[in-house]
This record gives sequence, structure tokens and C-alpha cells, in this order.
Amino acid sequence: MTAPDEPVRIATEWFAAYSDALQSGKPEAVAASFLPQGWLRDALTFTWDTRSLEGREKITNYLSETLATAKIHGLKMDDDLYFRPAYFQFGPFQGISFGYSFETPIALGRGFVQLFPEGGGEQWKAQVVSIMLTDLKGHEEQGRTNYEDVVNGRTWGEYRAEYEAKVQSDPYVIVIGAGQVGLQVAARFKQNDIPTLVVERNNRVGDNWRKRYDSLALHTIPEHHQMLYQPLPTNWPKYPPRDRVAGLLETYVTTQELTVWTRSYPVGRPVYSPEAKRWTVVISHDGQEVELHPAHIVLATGTLGAPHIPSYADRDVFKGPVIHSTAYANPTPFKGKDVVVVGSGQSAVDICEDLAKAGISVTMIQRAPTTVSGRDWEMANVVSLSFPKGVPAEVMDFKFASMPRGHLCNMIMSKEAMAVYVAAQADLHAKLRKAGVILNLEKPQAVLWFERMGGYWMDKGSADLFASGDIKVKAGVEPTAYTSTGFRLSDGSELRADAIILATGYLNMREVNKTLFGADVIDKTSAVWGMDEEGEICGSYRPSGYPGLWYASGDFYNARYGSKHLALQIKAIALGLHSQ
Repeated sequence: MTAPDEPVRIATEWFAAYSDALQSGKPEAVAASFLPQGWLRDALTFTWDTRSLEGREKITNYLSETLATAKIHGLKMDDDLYFRPAYFQFGPFQGISFGYSFETPIALGRGFVQLFPEGGGEQWKAQVVSIMLTDLKGHEEQGRTNYEDVVNGRTWGEYRAEYEAKVQSDPYVIVIGAGQVGLQVAARFKQNDIPTLVVERNNRVGDNWRKRYDSLALHTIPEHHQMLYQPLPTNWPKYPPRDRVAGLLETYVTTQELTVWTRSYPVGRPVYSPEAKRWTVVISHDGQEVELHPAHIVLATGTLGAPHIPSYADRDVFKGPVIHSTAYANPTPFKGKDVVVVGSGQSAVDICEDLAKAGISVTMIQRAPTTVSGRDWEMANVVSLSFPKGVPAEVMDFKFASMPRGHLCNMIMSKEAMAVYVAAQADLHAKLRKAGVILNLEKPQAVLWFERMGGYWMDKGSADLFASGDIKVKAGVEPTAYTSTGFRLSDGSELRADAIILATGYLNMREVNKTLFGADVIDKTSAVWGMDEEGEICGSYRPSGYPGLWYASGDFYNARYGSKHLALQIKAIALGLHSQ
């Protein structure tokens, strides 16, 4: 029987050695507190970037260059309910996890640790250690405020009008895009006293959802897709439909008191002055052109930006409609037609299912193997492990952010984890194989999300439609040319179609923004999304490579947590603590 205070004893002993090594500036001693292939994830503590180091040698080398100047001190183990030392189970292995806090001369920070016994023995070492800045001293993120102290004798309406006028005339940051990413970035910046204006091309916030197909819904649980600072209603749908999400975004602007211009977009080309460290950007705002000079522009225009429309030969030969999936609304225009959908990602399958349920003949062209798993299974066995019900979002986000993405992918793709995944999807996969779908069993959805944000779908009933033949499949082929009756395919066959829907994905936001900023600017920036050589997500919420220009992308979690790192970097630049 394990003593209830055993995790505290083990964690305290390990932490004492780790703390002493950090505070005395001994990189080798810090690295010695890790398992041989342990991971250190640093967010803004040692450099103004996010880094992941695997193995004692890389940790030692990294700290040898950075530890002395960081001047870490004041380390304390966390006694918060969610961060006290406690056992946790990972597969057949039992570990101990806990949180801690620390300081540097300019900042406050927190970290998270996962310990395992080395070689199954009595000596416990770290598999994962995170060390992340949370606030700049004297400029801590605002929590609840007493508005009576803020308004200074004015009415709240007078105060807000004055605040809005200042932000609109001289924003320190302009965020382009008022989707869930842009809005959460703006909310984070507001709480960090960074004057921020959001510009959105659509007529209303949420139109980026309203303009998609009628049956669109989120495929993640509420614990994952809640908004920053704002828990969802207790009766929020498990998988909310399109219009509920659009409404959530629109009301978020009001509840978080964000400054948003709709019917607004940049015109001309923004120009950055290295001397003034300011942009000159002209915004068409509701038909009027306004020149502004922000220090920073954050691109939140969608990781997957403009539609990617392949150019197949002989387009003029086919007389039927050809649309991208972004233009699909509902099955009504396709009644009585044979429809071909090109693509096998989430949108493609959602549209095929929508058409099939309406009794419309539909064939999916699957160009490459696809990872498929049950949506409910993914939520119950993958997502809910990181975002459990009843735990505050800030706790879940911090723990998930503490996991190096490379380490997480290694765990997901381990032999044991893959065996569980394949066994759990056996019935689902059998139905799809019967229909002729080619499955990717090498990489689960979570890994493909980090690598390319595509190549998979979560199944919510379409497998039965594939198995019954209500959705037909032409797999392992590419369209090569249009014909008068449909498509010619790479295997030499022809496929009949009265209408064609191209669910062929999107251009990366980096490519899309070359139109606005010019290739000479965007080519100096990093890739956006995908994983770098350390397993970190490229580009987003990190230095882009071009001064005053930042990318913000990803899902609800990425925006909730990444916005914190982005706010800290921009605030540090404003305070002269960091230069780009």
C-alpha cells in the first residue's frame, strides 16, 4: 500500500535538486534531473521564443547558452488543488506530476513536471519539465477590476466612448480577422493593456461560420472549444451547430468589450518603418479609408485560408456546376443529380453525408489514404484526457501546453497506443474497407493535426452510408481532366457527374497574405503550422521573422493559450525588454 504522502516526498526531493541546479546556474546538473530522453519545454523564459529540447545533451547545450542570463530564482512547489504532487497513470506506467512557480528579474513564471522512476528503480527523474513565463513584473495581466476605480467619476458609457476613440485612432496592434482566433487574441491583449483594433471583412462577426454549409457543426467537446475568460453555458450542445458558434463569437465581442470594425479590410500595401517601428496601413472601414500606424499587425486570417482550387484540364468541356466546398450550402440545388466530391477530409465527408441523407447520388474521389476514427471515441479517449470535464480551462490549457508536441506525438504513435487505436476502430474500418476506402493506419488524427491540419476525418455516421453504398468511393486516383459528362481519372477511367464539389482544401495563410503584404515581406517570415525540428508548431504566436508581423492560428485551445505568449512578447517589446 503506497503512503498518501509518497508523491509529495518524491516530488519534494526531486524539486530540491532541480531548483538548486537552476538557481546556481549548473546546466549539467539540471539535465541530470531528467530521464535520458526527457523533454524540457521552455516558453519565453530563456529566449523570447518557445523551444523543446529532448535528451540530456540538448538540454545541457541549450542551458549552457541561456541559463546564466535568465537568473531564475524564487522556485516554489505549487500547492494549488490541480497542481499538488499526485500520481497519474500513463498506460502501464505510474508517474508523479506537480506544478511550480519561479521568478526572473523581469517576470513571473510557472512550470509543470512529470516524473517516472528511472529504469523501474527507486530514483525518480523527469520525463517532462515545462518552464513558462506568465507575467511581466509590474505589468501583470488584469483580472477582475472595480469599474468605479476605472471611470474616475464618469459614467461607464463616457469611459467606454473615450477608450474606444483612443483605440480606433491609435491602436498599438491591429488584428486582421475576427474569427475565434482573432477575437481571443484581442481579449488577451485587452487584459494586458495592449490597445488592439480587430478588423473583419464580413458584415457581422461570426459570418465566417454562417457562410459555410448549413449542416456544419464543431466536432469537439465544449471543454476544448470554450472561449478565453468565458466558460460556455452549462446547456451548451456537445457538438454545437454552425449558427450557435457564430452567435458565440458575436456575443463575445460584447461581453469582452472588444474593439472590432466589421466591413473593414486593408487596402493597398502595409509598409513597415524600421526607424519608427510602426506600420502605415490603410483600412477601408465601412466604405471610408482610414490611415493607421500600429506597431504590430497580427494575422488571424485562418490557418487554412483561401480555397485551393485545382486546375484540371478541359474545364470548358464540362457544362455542369463546379464549386469549392466553401460555396456548398445544402443539398437542395443537387436534387436529382449525380454529384462527385473530390477530397476525403472532414468537409468532404460531411458534404457527402449531407447529400446521401437527402437521397442524392454522390461519389467521393479519395486521392490519398485517409485516417478515420469515430468522433465520439476521439472525444472520449483522446481529447477529454487533456480537457476533462469540470476542470477550469486555464488549468487544462497550462497542462496541455506543458507537453512538448514531439513527445506527445511519440506517445500517440507508440506501439501500445497504436494497437489500442486500431482495435477501437476495427468495426468502423471494416465498413469503410468494404466500401473501398483506403485507410491510413500509420498516423492518428492528432499527429496529422499537428503536422498538416488535414488528412483525416472524424466519423459521425458516414461509415454506415459508405458500407451501404449510399456514398460511393473511387479511391487511389486523381482527376486529370474534365469531360462532357464528368471527370477523366488517373487510372484511365471516367466518372459520371452532373455537378462537382471540390473539397480540396485551402491555401496556407502565409501564401494568402502575399497578396496583401507582398512576397518580399512574407518570404521573410517562417512557415505557418506544421512542426519544426524540435516538434514545436511553426510560426504561430512566435516571432515570424519580420518585425511587427505575427501569425495567430490553430483551434480554440491554440488561441486561448498561444495568445498569452503573444501578448507577453508584444508587451515586452513595448516596455523595451525585448527587441525584434
